[in-house]
Amino acid sequence: MDVNVGIKKMVCSLVIGVFMGMLYYLVYVVIFPTLFSKILPNTEIPKLPGLYIPVFILFTALGLANSLVREHPISLPLKLLSKILGALVMLVLLNFGIIEGEIALNGVLVEYNMDISPLLYTLILFSLLIFP
Repeated sequence: MDVNVGIKKMVCSLVIGVFMGMLYYLVYVVIFPTLFSKILPNTEIPKLPGLYIPVFILFTALGLANSLVREHPISLPLKLLSKILGALVMLVLLNFGIIEGEIALNGVLVEYNMDISPLLYTLILFSLLIFP
């Protein structure tokens, strides 16, 4: 009976790890950049297709490792590493807070350059402190 309990605990840890990896991926790679592109509609978020699959694999692997060693002291640095890597990917996708775009104003095309890095860093700090 103890073997079945151990297997169930292991499978539960694996499922939680994959779920947490997917959650980190969704928050840092999908939701935050999409949110910024919706708030600032004429800006372009760079599409880096070579980045998405390796980052997904990395977040999933870190989530799995973190869930498997949950009671061990190494789990805290693994969780922090996931958050820091997520913040770094988000910064790369958002050009480190420098937003560029074009607006048509009275028939003239106006280019703009905005620095939203303080807002971005505040959002990253909030996600590091609050996000599980």
